[in-house]
Amino acid sequence: MSKRFTKIICAMTASTFILGAVAVAGCSDYYSSAKLDGDYSGAVTSNGGFAVEKGNYVYYINGVESSTALNDFGKPVKGAIYRVSKSDLANKDYSKVDRVVPSIAYSSNYNAGIFIYGDRIYYGTPSTAKNSEGVVQNSYLDMKSSKLDGTETLKEAYVSFPSASYEYRFVEEGDTVYLLYVASDEKLYDESTGVTNLHSYNTKTGTDTLLAYNVGAVTFDSVDKTNPRVYYTMSVYNYAGTSNTTYGYNQLYTVTASATVDKFAGKLNSETVTGWNDNEDEGTVDRYINCGDLVLDGISGLDSKTPFNFEPDNNTANDLSYTYTVRQYAKDTVYYTRTTKLNSNAYLFSLADLKGEEKPAPIANNPKTEDAILTDGSAAGNYKFVLGKDDKPAVLCAESTGGITINYFEDGKLAGDASDLPTVDGKDNDYYPVVKDDTATILHVDTDKNYVYYSVSSSGGYTINRVNYAGTPADYNDANLSAGTNEDFDAVQILDLRASSSWYMPEFISGYIFFASMTTNMTNYNYIMVFDLHKDGSALMDNADIRDLNEKYEGIEKTISEDYGDTDKYPAKNYANVQNALRYAFHNGDSAYLKDYAAELNDALEDGKDPVYSDQTLAEYDNFVKAEGVWAEYKKDTKTVNGKTVYANNHDYYYSLLGEMSEEDIKAYGEGLKVSYLVAKAEEEPEPTWYEGLKTVEKVFFIIGMCLIGALVIGGGAWLTVYLVRRKKKHPEQGRKRIKVDTTDDKSVDVYDYNE
Repeated sequence: MSKRFTKIICAMTASTFILGAVAVAGCSDYYSSAKLDGDYSGAVTSNGGFAVEKGNYVYYINGVESSTALNDFGKPVKGAIYRVSKSDLANKDYSKVDRVVPSIAYSSNYNAGIFIYGDRIYYGTPSTAKNSEGVVQNSYLDMKSSKLDGTETLKEAYVSFPSASYEYRFVEEGDTVYLLYVASDEKLYDESTGVTNLHSYNTKTGTDTLLAYNVGAVTFDSVDKTNPRVYYTMSVYNYAGTSNTTYGYNQLYTVTASATVDKFAGKLNSETVTGWNDNEDEGTVDRYINCGDLVLDGISGLDSKTPFNFEPDNNTANDLSYTYTVRQYAKDTVYYTRTTKLNSNAYLFSLADLKGEEKPAPIANNPKTEDAILTDGSAAGNYKFVLGKDDKPAVLCAESTGGITINYFEDGKLAGDASDLPTVDGKDNDYYPVVKDDTATILHVDTDKNYVYYSVSSSGGYTINRVNYAGTPADYNDANLSAGTNEDFDAVQILDLRASSSWYMPEFISGYIFFASMTTNMTNYNYIMVFDLHKDGSALMDNADIRDLNEKYEGIEKTISEDYGDTDKYPAKNYANVQNALRYAFHNGDSAYLKDYAAELNDALEDGKDPVYSDQTLAEYDNFVKAEGVWAEYKKDTKTVNGKTVYANNHDYYYSLLGEMSEEDIKAYGEGLKVSYLVAKAEEEPEPTWYEGLKTVEKVFFIIGMCLIGALVIGGGAWLTVYLVRRKKKHPEQGRKRIKVDTTDDKSVDVYDYNE
């Protein structure tokens, strides 16, 4: 066998091996990152937001990223899923993080985020699939999962939503994880227009069950995002009409994720439903799919009974047709309003989940009007259910007219409506404001410490404020608040924390506040920052502690603005640009860069001009960094953050970036600090051209010379044209184009003899 043949065989063998290896990799169902060490077992809390606590770790989405950003597996930093250990949080080692899922976690419906069950994390991510033209279909949202150690990220989605705004929950029932989702405007059965359907996807079997077809509104649990039970409304159709119309009432149903049996299968046909079309082959087939249990039925005695109005042991219909609207489902109770044909006033009622073998009585369960919790439940969707003073059940409500009220239950009813808010006069009223005036958005309720966290501004992101809601009406009187009798009942804003209001709300986990930052210099980046609520050991700061912290924090800018603004003490000539230099230091500006930059600017000055950054300015800068001179008092309070000692005049003393930024954003952030706080270089004038360097007389002679040269060129061109024309007339054959002829036909003929 020749060496050449041997090489060919070896090359073929190697190629086969390589192709085989590629095929094996291509057949894998998973992407995989390097396996992460650590014990990720333990209980899960805060499931469903952008940050979830699991055992020894907090898993979180690393900032607000666009769905159109590059989402190739392994590339994303911003928007990817990271983890930080709780021990590193406690030690303020905020840079010690691990990237768990190097894909963008995304959804434009911020009621649900990432979920953890067992050893897997579940999330949505923009699709990386391409259409036939090679365009990435990132408007689709792929629902996937990965192992908590970074391995086994699904390549193929469980379900791919055509829109990122779909409502969904990953829930667990039994030992199976389901994806519950609401498909808006979904077209099935060759429909011309879409309808809203409720689905459940079994992640074990890959089975997608249509739980209910053509529903009204679907309501998930607003407190426990892992609850597999949902409530939904459905209209009742009158199929006897010329076109499908609904009766003047609706029904309330409930279902859990594990349901698979359509309760009406085999029961609906032309004999049981007037107007039903049994002919599937010839077109319009009426569809009704419903795996849920009927909870409340709004049928009246004047409405025709249908197969959809099943009522065990009770055939008495209501006096009036009812229309239900679910306002909230929380703490095993559904809160709904009910209107009638004759009365549009939305009375608020509640109904506990049906337990065990209880059989629903959808008509009999309708309460009387006088049993309503409130005669106006329009704001019930904003309620936060709590235990207030003396552990009495109550609701907190951010009122549309401003402020936050607490409303106590008494004998199953709330004390009042928003329209008749009583004047706080020291009496033991059961309905009164705990926050006044400001239009508020409730962010979080800490029922253990009786704190409600809220924002008073959404235009520039969420601010983070706090008040204790478990006081008496007298505790919130202006006189008592001014006297400072109990500062916990006096609302306080936490520093200048500001979170993106077009993303997930801030997360409050184990005494830490995680938020997508819109604070100073971070508005263009929205990475996650962390604020530690602990003061000593495990104790949390009360409102008085936060006020002290605010005073310390605000004192830095006050000193920079007022003390260094005193031109008698700090004349601009000797302390040029000192204020912004100190702000640069506060935000961890690059000290070495500033000193080199200062030398560069000062060296470029003309003789006699004051320096851009004087020696006195740089000395004050060093004093700030070292917490000396006027900053000495800030040296008394120190923290170790990311392994470095920081004083109380440093930004990281108060709150810090959690994790890492992309290289592009790190560079852009650093340049942004320079633009914000450092003096810009004077723009250099361009070097003059040789023409601009000429004197006026020289420019005049240059122009005259160019005109003469131009005239000579034009004249010469005209003379040359005339000469060529005359020459052509004398020798016309020289200008004739010769005809190309095939000379192979007859070599005896002179093809270039024009006379022949």
